[in-house]
Amino acid sequence: MNPRAKGSRVFCVFFHPNQRITAVGGAEKRFIETSEFFAQQGLELVVLESTPSLLDHGNAHRQIYTLSSLFETSRGWFAIYANWMLWTALACVRSVLLTREFKCRLVLAPNNTMPNLLSAYFAHLMTRLPLCVVAHHMDVTSRDASRDFAGVLGSYRRVGYGLYVSFMKAVAFVTTAHMLRKANVCITVSDFTAQTLRRLGVKPQRIHVSGNGVDTQRIDQIAAPPQKAYSAVFVGRISKEKGVFDLLKVWSRITPPVVLNRLLIVGSGPDIAKMKKEILTYGLDERVVLCGGVSDEKMFSLLKSSKVFVFPSRFEGWGLAVAEALACGVPVVCYDIPALREVFGKCKSVFFTPLGNLEAFSEATEKVLNLNEEEYAKLREESTSYVQQFSWKEVGMKDLRAIVKLASE
Repeated sequence: MNPRAKGSRVFCVFFHPNQRITAVGGAEKRFIETSEFFAQQGLELVVLESTPSLLDHGNAHRQIYTLSSLFETSRGWFAIYANWMLWTALACVRSVLLTREFKCRLVLAPNNTMPNLLSAYFAHLMTRLPLCVVAHHMDVTSRDASRDFAGVLGSYRRVGYGLYVSFMKAVAFVTTAHMLRKANVCITVSDFTAQTLRRLGVKPQRIHVSGNGVDTQRIDQIAAPPQKAYSAVFVGRISKEKGVFDLLKVWSRITPPVVLNRLLIVGSGPDIAKMKKEILTYGLDERVVLCGGVSDEKMFSLLKSSKVFVFPSRFEGWGLAVAEALACGVPVVCYDIPALREVFGKCKSVFFTPLGNLEAFSEATEKVLNLNEEEYAKLREESTSYVQQFSWKEVGMKDLRAIVKLASE
């Protein structure tokens, strides 16, 4: 029990998209883990959560209130954004009421996505309570990427978004940066995210780096199959910024008879319909398996059933999906972006390729697929060994120190 945490009461906004629309991401998993740790340490949490709930409602130190949108949809970015904006408007009002009712001492946004951050920021303004934000990542691909509106708009266009969606995302980026500058404390998951925040104008003394963790004990309990069922696997949100369409182009370059020659894609997202069309366009309907969203236990089992984890994501703050793949003993091929290089650059079973270079990504993937048993066993051992350093308990303790210190000021 942390004596300084006991008796402190924190209000949290925990928005997460419905899993029919997009898979549960690393930010959501992080709050599930850290909020459990906070409660164990005696920190009182009042949580306003979107539905369906992902949290355990049986914890005495955690009071959870759910808020539904008036409609649910998975069709198109415009409808999804409209739904999220509606939820945010309702959450702003409810956040102020709950914060005042329970006499909270601090407002926490466990994610810097717009529904979480805007609702928490509104409660901060209305109640004058200090605001703490966990900033996972901003959508930049390099340390010197442009942070102005035109530069951000251009980066989304290069990813493949249409003008309207790119404009909306750029507006959200600029608005998010403004609110982060106003936050009393920003907890980040990587030095790269911390550096990005500093370049956006957040004062360095307000930034704390805590990292991320991996539940290796839970993953170790999942039995590994005697034989691999898939050549490669991707786990994540089915959307352009995760590089899923690059992945299809890569897989079309990898021709039989490379091992099993089957790519498994696990996850859901707003671009799933386009994904299905692209699979047919590239003639990959017999070589690509779409699994949809699954439980964590099933996901770990599927990871262990695959020979290589392919992850052409363009924007990452830390890379929890990469860490979970490594914990399953699976080597990784990914784009060489700053956060992944920072966290996994010393891991010999993570193979980095230049951003957007499909030929290099294909070659690296084929190299792993064609390893002999002895070579592959070394990578598997390197993978599971490397992730032992990432502890949720350590992450939770770092977060707790920052939160309790701010709440007691």
